[in-house]
Amino acid sequence: MGAGPVSEGVLARLKRRVWPGANPLRRRTDLFEPVALLVVALLGAVALVAAGMVGQAVLADRKAEVEAEQAARHQEPVRVLADLKGDDPTSRAVAVGWEPAPGDRHYAVVEVPINGPLPAEMSIWVDHDQRPVPPPRTPSEAAQAAGTAGAGVLLGSAVGTGLLYSGARWYVRRRRLAAWEAEWSQVGPKWRHYLP
Repeated sequence: MGAGPVSEGVLARLKRRVWPGANPLRRRTDLFEPVALLVVALLGAVALVAAGMVGQAVLADRKAEVEAEQAARHQEPVRVLADLKGDDPTSRAVAVGWEPAPGDRHYAVVEVPINGPLPAEMSIWVDHDQRPVPPPRTPSEAAQAAGTAGAGVLLGSAVGTGLLYSGARWYVRRRRLAAWEAEWSQVGPKWRHYLP
């Protein structure tokens, strides 16, 4: 029972704060705040929809790329022929050889991480022409790219909307202060008669 008037009072204050109403002291610039908040809310909704659409489009594209890479690449067991010295402290180059079919020998130099002794045999990724290629991307990398794209749209729209809103508020505030100053320059001299 006691919550009714309190909630009505809160709602009424919130309404007056968001929409100035018919206050006789209201200026045209006072209408800027509620209109600007409405525009910001609409832009936020549009940004959410756009981020979702961009994320879905990127996800579909990346999933297709992942499926194509996984279909075109496979692992091939190879023999390590030589350890080639290099300057990179995180990986080393090794010469490898493999024979996918009898009499069909292939050789390549590949980079392997430095993590202990070099094995005599290992696996590398190759394409249909038996050329060494990087491992195919995974579905989680596709999802990560889609999330990054969607977040980029949201962040960009939030920054753009925030800058636009701040710039508009700054301009309206300057106009409001200039109007007050102009009115005071007219009213101020009349008040001098009332000063002791």
